[in-house]
Amino acid sequence: MLHLHTAHARVPIPYVTPGDMFSTARPATSILPSPRKLAFYGLLGAMAVVEAVEWPIAVAVGAATEVITREQAARQRAEHQHIARDRAARDQGRQVATERTEPGGPAQPAMA
Repeated sequence: MLHLHTAHARVPIPYVTPGDMFSTARPATSILPSPRKLAFYGLLGAMAVVEAVEWPIAVAVGAATEVITREQAARQRAEHQHIARDRAARDQGRQVATERTEPGGPAQPAMA
């Protein structure tokens, strides 16, 4: 009787749950532009394909739009951070003034 020995490779098969799929998809969707921007870039690309706009002009318009959008977002973030810092400093000043007043006595302004 002839016995044939064969090698059996162990290949792990990954098990993917729905939670794994969604957690993996989140970083990818955060990189994608908003639906409105995606439509704009798609329309710009379509116009370049049908030669309604020359492709270098379409690239320049798309790049300029992205640069301007990012600059505006950065300015808005900086403005919101500045407002939040001012509000936190003002609230902290009020808290210190409240802690320095004596109960039953006249309120005295806090000196920093």
